Amino acid sequence: MHRDFFAFCTSLKPAERRAIGELSYVRRAIAGETIYAAAAAAETFYIINRGVVELVPEGEFEPAAPNYLVRGGVFGDREVLTNVPRKHLARAHEPASLQSFDARDFPELIERAPAFFHYLSEQLARRLVQASDAVAVQTPGLHLSGSLSNFDLVTIYQTIVNSAQTGELAIRSDDDDRVCTFFFESGQPRCGRFQHLTGEEAFWQLFLAETLHGTFVFSAGTKATSRSTWGEKLNRHPGDLLINALQSRDEFHALREEIDPGALIGRRKSYLILDEIGPETLRPAAEQVWHLLADAPARLDWLYPRSSVSELTIYRAVRELIRTSHIAVGSAEQARKVA
Repeated sequence: MHRDFFAFCTSLKPAERRAIGELSYVRRAIAGETIYAAAAAAETFYIINRGVVELVPEGEFEPAAPNYLVRGGVFGDREVLTNVPRKHLARAHEPASLQSFDARDFPELIERAPAFFHYLSEQLARRLVQASDAVAVQTPGLHLSGSLSNFDLVTIYQTIVNSAQTGELAIRSDDDDRVCTFFFESGQPRCGRFQHLTGEEAFWQLFLAETLHGTFVFSAGTKATSRSTWGEKLNRHPGDLLINALQSRDEFHALREEIDPGALIGRRKSYLILDEIGPETLRPAAEQVWHLLADAPARLDWLYPRSSVSELTIYRAVRELIRTSHIAVGSAEQARKVA
């Protein structure tokens, strides 16, 4: 089962967590800052606490598309552990916080937190499997498939985009229910559906889903094979779509800290004044939330299955409705009593 660094840390003994904290430090990078250059000496590897980092292969005959890493991503470890120069340019795509581990501290870190190096070995092996399977999808007509416990969505997406393949990506749950389908044309996502959503809202929700389990299959072909793929078209650059989705994930986590998903929300005003809602693009979602609360207060997490927008858009709309005093938020305890 794939575990990111923060999930792994929860399994450690207090002494091991303390050792990792004492033998590492936080580096902060501004957007566009080079973390390390290709061919540089490798003395430190990093784990992303916050932000997005892009790895750009250099020394290629043709410019290669960057790979993007997000919270929990590990990079720079392969060169440090094998004592070879950097293979990529690493750059902060947006302001980033990086947990940094220097090679000179490895002996003490191995002694005090041996499980940490077992975790690094798991990550290296996992990336090796992913790289091997990614080579297969470069050949037209071949399929890419696997378990979501071994592959993260960012890797799957970037593999399809960078291979410029045409075909359909389908994800099924452990019970073999179809969760989502997205169609790609020459590596460009063109349309898709996630649960009941279509278009960009479906794309955002795909990357917001934290408990996504099951299997995925990318089937090469010339057209969308599933009716569930049809819907609103996706026309934005695939890199822009991914970056916005990753940024949305961070914003979603912050909003969930601000507003409890189990909280009870209800109307404060008797009518909705749309002109007070900003930005204007958020008004249709605010209307949906307002109408869903017409009969009675409801839990915040009750809204998503009944709306046509992603959870992030719902949270944005709810926050704006709270700001304008259209709705009020109760406690999760009140929500349990109502239920």
